[in-house]
Amino acid sequence: MAISQRLVDPSREFIVSVRYSWQESYHAALLETDWSRMVELVQTAESEIHKRRLELSKDHNGTQEEREAVVNALNGLRVLRMDAAAWRERRNLNGSSSKLC
Repeated sequence: MAISQRLVDPSREFIVSVRYSWQESYHAALLETDWSRMVELVQTAESEIHKRRLELSKDHNGTQEEREAVVNALNGLRVLRMDAAAWRERRNLNGSSSKLC
């Protein structure tokens, strides 16, 4: 089968990965292993997501998928924020390392 046939073959399914402007900072926060840096990264990601949310509310150009992704990301960041706060509290009590176990 020629390449051009594969590109127009309706039986083949193409998966398009959508990237949003705020995702890079969100992923940085999710993948951080240093708890002492995590709070800062969570704040940065939340700020970028809130800016995008404001844009979406003004121009209504966003997709339903992005709106759902924003809500899910903010929920995930809330959990990270709570985990980081719990780590900070334990560290203050025990004086342990800042890296994840």
